[in-house]
Amino acid sequence: MNPGIIKLINALLLVVAGFLFLLYASGTDSDTMQSTAPCSEPLTFHMGEIDERFNISEERIAEVLRNVSRAWSEAAGAEVMKFSEDGDVQVNFVYDSQQQMTDRELQFRERLNREEREISRLESEHRQMTERFDQKTMEYRNDSADLQNKIDRMNEWVNEQNSAGGFTEEKLEVFKERESEINREANELNYRAEQLSVMANEINRFMDDLNEKIDQKNRLIKEYNNTFSGTRRFTQGTYQWMGNRRWINVFQFSGQRELELVLAHEMGHAIGIDHVDNPQSVMHHLMGNQSGPELQFTDEDILALEKICGITEN
Repeated sequence: MNPGIIKLINALLLVVAGFLFLLYASGTDSDTMQSTAPCSEPLTFHMGEIDERFNISEERIAEVLRNVSRAWSEAAGAEVMKFSEDGDVQVNFVYDSQQQMTDRELQFRERLNREEREISRLESEHRQMTERFDQKTMEYRNDSADLQNKIDRMNEWVNEQNSAGGFTEEKLEVFKERESEINREANELNYRAEQLSVMANEINRFMDDLNEKIDQKNRLIKEYNNTFSGTRRFTQGTYQWMGNRRWINVFQFSGQRELELVLAHEMGHAIGIDHVDNPQSVMHHLMGNQSGPELQFTDEDILALEKICGITEN
């Protein structure tokens, strides 16, 4: 056979092989493929490989798969998904750089929480110190005013005695007793004034330390925002298939609520739903605006599901 013809045939075979591979394999989470009519029978999901670094039990995963399947089924008004140990779609938990970043974020967030708790404790302690200082200051001022009144009355009494011709021996003894009492109270007030000065310095130093803690927390918040904030696409998971094999890979989640959201999104793709436009929808291509502590479907999610399942309103 002509060598040129042989090369042409080989090239055509490579093109056909490549076309067949593209036909049976997908690396995205937005296009879907069904071997049977969607919703004609429940699409079943089962657990596959679970990287132990996710620190999540098989029981928890099964619970989440059941919750999400039940939520989609309730939205459809019929059982369109369910968890099964030998289900059609395998759900794997693949630990990669995304989850490492999530774990780093959780650790950073816990560090911020510790800083916040420490600052709250210090602020409470500072309030208590300030309240004690204010109370002692008020008592000091009241006692100082009382002493000044005693001094004023004693001066008046001394003037009266001088006007009456001077002190007798008996009244001189009274004067000495009053003078001694006034000096004792004055010395005590001077000591208390020194203590108040020490307390004021301690409070000021404490406040400086507290302000430094607050500045440190603000720096951490800025670092957190620079490192972890930003638009989040649904890259936490993917839905893929090859021939009759179908699977979901979960790469990242920060808690059960987010895991339910990721699985609901990918399980929606598995049943045939594409992305919708509402940012609050489970099937929106971005994560972050889905509100509420529980999984909630928007009208757009439900309409897309009804379209796939061929459900029409009477």
